[in-house]
Amino acid sequence: MTDQQESRVIGMQRSDIDEDEISLDDLLDVVIGARWLIGVIAAAFLFFGIAYALIATPIYQADSLLQVEAEKSGLGALEITELLEGDASTTAEIELLRSRMVLGTAVDNLRLDIQARPHYFPIIGEAIARRHDGNGAAGAWFGMDSYAWGGELLTIDTLEVPLAYLGEPLILVAGQGGAYTLENEDGDTLLRGKVGESVVSGTGNAVFSMFVPELIANEGTNFTITRSTRLKVIEDLQKNLSVSEKGKNSGVLSIALTGPDPQDVRKVVNEIANIYVRKNVERKSAEAEKTLEFLDEQLPDIKQRMEAAEVALNNYRLEMGSIDLPLETQALLEQVVTAEEELLQLEQERDGLIQRFTVEHPMIVALDDQIQRVRRIVEGLNTSIQKLPDTQQEVLRLHRDVQVSTELYTALLHNAQELRVVKAGTVGNVRVVDYAETPYKPIKPKKSMIVLLSLMLGLFAGLVAAFVRKALTGGVEDPDLIEQAVGIPVYAVVTHSGKQDKLEREIKAGATSHKVLAEWDQNDVAIEAIRNLRTALHFGMLDVINNIIMITGPAPGIGKSFISVNLAAILASVDKKVLLIDGDLRLGHLHESFGFNKENGVTEFVSGAVKIGDIIKRTTVENVDLITTGKKPPNPAELLLHTRFVNLLKVLSKQYDHVIIDSAPILAVTDAGIIGQMAGATLMVLKAGEHPMREIELAVKRMRQSKVNLRGLVVNDLRVTSRKYGAGKYNYQYAYDNK
Repeated sequence: MTDQQESRVIGMQRSDIDEDEISLDDLLDVVIGARWLIGVIAAAFLFFGIAYALIATPIYQADSLLQVEAEKSGLGALEITELLEGDASTTAEIELLRSRMVLGTAVDNLRLDIQARPHYFPIIGEAIARRHDGNGAAGAWFGMDSYAWGGELLTIDTLEVPLAYLGEPLILVAGQGGAYTLENEDGDTLLRGKVGESVVSGTGNAVFSMFVPELIANEGTNFTITRSTRLKVIEDLQKNLSVSEKGKNSGVLSIALTGPDPQDVRKVVNEIANIYVRKNVERKSAEAEKTLEFLDEQLPDIKQRMEAAEVALNNYRLEMGSIDLPLETQALLEQVVTAEEELLQLEQERDGLIQRFTVEHPMIVALDDQIQRVRRIVEGLNTSIQKLPDTQQEVLRLHRDVQVSTELYTALLHNAQELRVVKAGTVGNVRVVDYAETPYKPIKPKKSMIVLLSLMLGLFAGLVAAFVRKALTGGVEDPDLIEQAVGIPVYAVVTHSGKQDKLEREIKAGATSHKVLAEWDQNDVAIEAIRNLRTALHFGMLDVINNIIMITGPAPGIGKSFISVNLAAILASVDKKVLLIDGDLRLGHLHESFGFNKENGVTEFVSGAVKIGDIIKRTTVENVDLITTGKKPPNPAELLLHTRFVNLLKVLSKQYDHVIIDSAPILAVTDAGIIGQMAGATLMVLKAGEHPMREIELAVKRMRQSKVNLRGLVVNDLRVTSRKYGAGKYNYQYAYDNK
């Protein structure tokens, strides 16, 4: 079969394999195989989640309840309901609570545009400061006195800065005896002051003024001071403030504010509630106040007219003597007075409405009609008066002026007094049901939730990492797939040995001198798999040209040396003489498995430095001898092509029942291709889950191109935790009770 035909067959086989669906067992195998990776990532996420939960700034929430009453306010007997008409809906009340009118007043009253924050040590400093429960400022850690470590307090009543410094952070440095220095970020001193004293620095447009009533801090402690614009503070307050109705159409509003300081959020919420109630009362009494202002403007004129009319009547009586009006004239006077009083009241009412409505408004149009009707009545009465004698006309006119002015002045004075009572007694339709209390428990962060979420995210990230690693490596684990893809039988599947791991740890610790697992524990599951390999080799080498077995692999670090050493021990256990040759002249380390040095090996023999008897070393394993690599040569491939090496293998194959050569990886260098031509059989070791199918195919193709007799494959280090393989498909473990 040509290489092109072989590639086509392999490609067709791979296509058939790729079409197979991924089973649940495959997914579980990926998870189980990467359990340590998943555990490490989950532990890292959990660690950072716990750390965040411990050092995150706690956020507190204070809330207050307001009731918006649907009923209109009233004063019982005082019938001035027009002044109190109009009730805002709940939605409008919510928007008013969040308005700049209310929040801006709170910012001004509490000076929220001035922020002062101690300078904490990065990341963990604030968490350390929160745990300080002593009086006064805590001592500096490690001499870093510029940081705050707990107990610091700074109160600023006044801070005026130039426009260029609005919103810019400034640094306040605490000094001795209540002294302090205000600096900019560049370290330039802007002013120096002392607690309890107002200080001003600078001239022109660069004036700084400050008043600090309280400062508790160690000398050298830094505070970050910011004078923000009023609008920015209001916007920040709106973001953290929530206003909602409790229940549907209940008229009960909840005001909630979040922030890092429990005392501050309580004060701000209560201030907002009080301001809103006050604004509501002011809004309800606004019309009464406006009408009262109008009456206060009219009363002096009416009083002056009344006094002038009284003076004119008295002067006329003095001049003409006492004059009594006849009954007919008195009746006419009463009609005239009543009509003119009504006319004046209508005109005053129109003057009050014209300030709120246009002349086309229906109320003003109706008043104009009434005024015209009353004027016609007054004109008719005036015509009747003109028929009286001159003396009676004058007396009647003077009496009319006095009575009209007096009664009008009295009525206006009474209305004004009523409006003052209304204004003073207005309570609005909003009241505070519950004032905010200082919260004792933060609402954020929710530590248990953070820890649980971090663990879940860690597990998820670990799973993602496991599948990404699997996708990137593309390692094949199923021996059946490998056999189908390359057409080479799998002679053995060697599962991972926990005892081999333990043996290596004990060897490093100097607790044991045994180097070979087959000698240390003959019943280990991996050794049982190598016994299966021995059986497969017995039948697989019936038609080979010699008894030389080369063991190689696609890449380094796959455990071919482990297979070589333990296969030699298993073959020797049935009274066979076995020679183990380290053919990896570059990185060979078989000598470490038996406690030898690598000198006096293949390199020295091929170069003629030593004889054949000097390179063979007897190991602690019965019937197993070893030839090490020797010193690392500059030209390993040329050394393996030397006739002395070829003759060495011919001689040794006659002296031993089996000659096992541990060669370099086939894809890394050409050494395996050279040695494989001299070997009767070659085994290729694959590490389960490490090799993409393309790599395995390339390694097989490379061997065939080199005319290497590749007899079988050995899948090494298969994890028995796999559901697919742990059930017994490729894992055969025999336990013997020798009691």
